[in-house]
Amino acid sequence: MPPTISISLVLALIAVLAIVGFFFGRARAISVANGVESSLHSLPKQHGTHVALATFVPALIFIILWSMGSGVASNRYTASIINPNAPELQLSADTTIGLPQEEIDVRLAAQRDLFVANVKGLAIAIDGYIANGKATESDIERWRVDFATFAQRLRDDGQVIGSSVSQRLLDTALRLRSFNAIIEVIGRVCAILLSICGFLYGLKLISRDFRARTAVERWILGFLVFASMIAVLTTVGILSAITFPTLAFFKEYGILNFLFGLEWGPAGDVAGVPEGPDGTYISALGFLPLIWGTLYIAFVALLVAVPLGLSAAIYLSEFAPRAVRSIIKPALEVLAGIPTIVYGIFALVTVGPFLQAVVGSTIMPNTVSVLTAGVVMGMMLVPFVSSLSDDVINAVPQAMRDGSLGLGATPAETVVKVILPAALPGIVGAIVLAASRAIGETMIVVLAAGALSSVTGLEPNPFGAVVTVTTRIVAVLTGEGSGFDSIDVLAVFALAFTLFFVTLGLNLLAQQIVAKYREQYD
Repeated sequence: MPPTISISLVLALIAVLAIVGFFFGRARAISVANGVESSLHSLPKQHGTHVALATFVPALIFIILWSMGSGVASNRYTASIINPNAPELQLSADTTIGLPQEEIDVRLAAQRDLFVANVKGLAIAIDGYIANGKATESDIERWRVDFATFAQRLRDDGQVIGSSVSQRLLDTALRLRSFNAIIEVIGRVCAILLSICGFLYGLKLISRDFRARTAVERWILGFLVFASMIAVLTTVGILSAITFPTLAFFKEYGILNFLFGLEWGPAGDVAGVPEGPDGTYISALGFLPLIWGTLYIAFVALLVAVPLGLSAAIYLSEFAPRAVRSIIKPALEVLAGIPTIVYGIFALVTVGPFLQAVVGSTIMPNTVSVLTAGVVMGMMLVPFVSSLSDDVINAVPQAMRDGSLGLGATPAETVVKVILPAALPGIVGAIVLAASRAIGETMIVVLAAGALSSVTGLEPNPFGAVVTVTTRIVAVLTGEGSGFDSIDVLAVFALAFTLFFVTLGLNLLAQQIVAKYREQYD
């Protein structure tokens, strides 16, 4: 049962109705005023704008909220129709031998989450297959019978599905599609009806004394508040997505063991096969080696990016001729648009071998190292630092420059003693932004810093390979296994959770620094 009304068609209908509402509202306002516009409190176009906003804004907000709510409803429905005794949700006897009950519970919950994710993924794949014209809704019943070949047809069409598809999984996915279709149709019909109601309500309010201008301002203010709330809710959603798996991990492994452990070494693969002599799970999942590698590379990157970027900003804003500035500044901005995977390849095939040739293979046995990743990441961050610092330096009042030069200071002294102190809060903000960018970088460190699966202690050698937080997250969730069914996989949520608060702490520290050194100018 596919949705009969596409979301693009609904939005188009609402937009057309809003445009019609503008012209109808303006015409009605002129009609109410009997052609004497001065008798109206607000201009006719403001009445038309009010009708258009009353038609469009509530319907748009409803669509956004319904989309968010339908996702939650879909998850709850999927969980409700799954048989907890299904074979796909059970662990094999060999897997549970020697494991404590808490660990078994964690894996069962992860197995269930994996099945739910596979159901949703299969439903999306079927929708995509039908949308591509490869099948019709009537073919679904045949798929139930001809189960052996349908999964391969989906893969041949480029649809992404799980590695193992069972008949139970297919039946659950088809039930989920029907539920989603009903929810989508109800939501889109309600959005159209709400838009029509807003259209009629806006026309009804038009009168000589109606304050349409004030109402329009309130509509705009309400939409801006809603947009701000969406940003806040997005942050809350991100936190909730990583918090619950993190708490499950902390309950099993221990928060102190994670935060202060000096070894990262998963004992088994992501299928959760125990490797202890007595069948126990003995993964070492310490956070310190990973955050050390992350911060080490970020520090090296800032050592490269801050001097180069700040020097470039000072030159472009204070000393460069206009013609030179018009060439260099766009070139730096182009550098900021290069994909990070290109930087990673550049580090792997050029910078790494060059550094190894300079220092020798004895000191730097591998081309992947902290210095390789840090230098290339610093090059990537130069445009961020230079562009933002340039804007901040240009914002310093010209009167301060003229006063310094008038007192006999040289241009260099003016930059060091007047301009940089005045622009310091903005420069600190640019550096913190670059640091956050460096800490969250993935592709460069994957290719240039090493992709070790285990590490012990803190590597002090800048020519040695390290493991970063983002490297491990990417490796576990995409490249090393097929499911969320071991404590090793739950650990990456703890990595993301902790990294979130590390970057949050950096931003709070930067705000304190900015507040301390901020100066106000008339």
